[in-house]
Amino acid sequence: MVNDKREVKVVGMHCPNCVKAIELSLTELDGVNDAKASLEDNNVIIDYDSSKVSDEDIQDAVEEAGFSLE
Repeated sequence: MVNDKREVKVVGMHCPNCVKAIELSLTELDGVNDAKASLEDNNVIIDYDSSKVSDEDIQDAVEEAGFSLE
């Protein structure tokens, strides 16, 4: 298990429901331990196992929630 933390900028968040949608979509990925989105900073900090979760997986999860990465 390889624990990594990554911060990514998210485009399109404008309310608390946006934050929850992104966090939920990411934490549903096998290998993501935690995801904390910030409306103020327009980002999400992800704690994950990089041997299980790829950059593409993260991008896909954010896009499935209806947002894009900067």
